[in-house]
Amino acid sequence: MIHYFSMTGVAYPAFKVGGKIEPPYFVDRGRELAALRHDACTLAQSNVIIAPRRFGKTALLRAVEAALLSEEMLAVYIPCLGMLNPVGFHDRVIEGVLSAFSHHHGKGKMLLATWRDLLKKPILGMRDRLEEIGGSIEGVGTIRLKFRTQEVDEHGLLEAALDFPERFGVERGERVILILDEFQALAPFGDLLFPLLKEKMEGQTHVGYLFSGSSMRLLRDLFGREGVSPLYQMVGRLFLGEIAPKEVRRFYRSRLRDVHGVEITDAALARVIERVGGIPYYFQKLGVELERRIITTGREKLTPQDVEEGFTRLIEELSADFQERWETRFSDQQRAIMKELAESPKSVTEIAHSLGASPQNLSYNLSRLTEAMILTKEEKRYRITDRVFTTWLHEL
Repeated sequence: MIHYFSMTGVAYPAFKVGGKIEPPYFVDRGRELAALRHDACTLAQSNVIIAPRRFGKTALLRAVEAALLSEEMLAVYIPCLGMLNPVGFHDRVIEGVLSAFSHHHGKGKMLLATWRDLLKKPILGMRDRLEEIGGSIEGVGTIRLKFRTQEVDEHGLLEAALDFPERFGVERGERVILILDEFQALAPFGDLLFPLLKEKMEGQTHVGYLFSGSSMRLLRDLFGREGVSPLYQMVGRLFLGEIAPKEVRRFYRSRLRDVHGVEITDAALARVIERVGGIPYYFQKLGVELERRIITTGREKLTPQDVEEGFTRLIEELSADFQERWETRFSDQQRAIMKELAESPKSVTEIAHSLGASPQNLSYNLSRLTEAMILTKEEKRYRITDRVFTTWLHEL
């Protein structure tokens, strides 16, 4: 018999992939969450989170956002992927601040509605509405209207966007945290944005920042090079690794028992760790596959065979995504390097020997793959960071 947690007739699964990852699905980032919450609440420092894809950056950012609701702060989550130009950045920042304010204060709904009208309604009527509101809303709204008539360039638009959270915070007595997820996506217009951002961060007293990125190059170029990086020494740095195996085991046992009354053997848990490790996206997704198996077969105990069959389905489902990345993101030499590493971790000398190349000839692509966090270097050996992608590649 299948059991679910239920509140007002709504069923809750044991595992979850995508969307906001909140308790009980948020696993073992308590120390990081506490540190980021402290820095945000006190505005002690801004931070950047660095981690590979699927390691739970967004889940941690959204957990910080949720935690700050109880601190009466405006936590503004801004996804940077798909942001094509400074106009998109400007509009997401303004709407994000006003949406967070509206969430806290009913009167903010009128301000948010006015802003949305400003982007599409006739300019003349909107000027009158902005004058009625006044303050920082009028200021940023006027700049946006001028941009619509080409009286203001992109630099002016970005400056208005970065000024707004501070001005609004001062006016309303609010502290604001801007959470910029996948910050490296803004690199195409970074020459305009990053120097301005540094200038504003140095002078703001009501605003803090939390960035995330999946590129070591982001850390180095934007935050880590003295005299070169535009945001050098402006943030603390937090690296996310895999979740500890003991926490993954604890999570699996508790979720399967609490939701389904099902046990999982020690050997099956060992196979979970072997296959997906502590990468949050993958152990949640494998959990979904196992939960389907429980529902369709009535299993009361999960074995290594169940894990293997669930993992096979996971690989099949992700194969098209892996294939697209494989064919479009990597050069011929990068693919050759990764095929070698799919067999086992190797030193640069071992890779060069296998490929019949010199170590010097491989150094550029090894560096690029490591900077992109596709590869991880440990004790002079390289390995592919994503162990599920490694399995798919090994079987290619």
